[in-house]
Amino acid sequence: MGKSSQYNHYIQRIDIANQSVINIEEEKSFAGLLYMRAEGMNDIGKPKDVYTEDYADSDRLRVYLPEDANYTNEATKITMHFLVVGDAAQRQTTIKNFFNYVRVGTHRYKDDARNLEFDFIVTDELKVSDEKWHGSQPYVEIAVTMQNLNGKTRPATTW
Repeated sequence: MGKSSQYNHYIQRIDIANQSVINIEEEKSFAGLLYMRAEGMNDIGKPKDVYTEDYADSDRLRVYLPEDANYTNEATKITMHFLVVGDAAQRQTTIKNFFNYVRVGTHRYKDDARNLEFDFIVTDELKVSDEKWHGSQPYVEIAVTMQNLNGKTRPATTW
C-alpha cells in the first residue's frame, strides 16, 4: 500500500510560531500512515448571533440575524480515519508518534481534495482498531475525533 490518493493532507501546529507544515502521508515519523476518510467536515455549528424576542401583543417572533454569523463549536466535531500499514513494530511507532503530535496543542488541517481547512484540538479518546488484513498486508485503522474551533470549515488558504 502506498499513498492513499493523488491528494495531499496537511497538518500544522499553530499555537507555537513557525512550526512546519507536515504532509501527513509523507512525514517520516508517520511512516505508513494513510488518510482514509473524514466525517463531519461539512457540518456547521448553530449560529450564535441570532436573537429572538417574543412580545405579548404579537403572534410573531422578532428576529435579528447578522449577515455574517459566528457559529458555536461545542458540538462541531470532525472524525478523521487513517490506516496504518507496515510491520507490527513500525505500526506501533507510527501510531504513538501521530497521537503524541495531534494530542498536544492547537493544529490546522488542510487538504487539496476539498480545498478546506479547519483549526482543531483533540479532546476525545484516540481509537485504534484490532489488526486487520488486506491480502497479505496487515494494517490497523485509527480514528481521531477533533473539536473544530471555528464551528465550521473554511476555504483553504495558502501556507
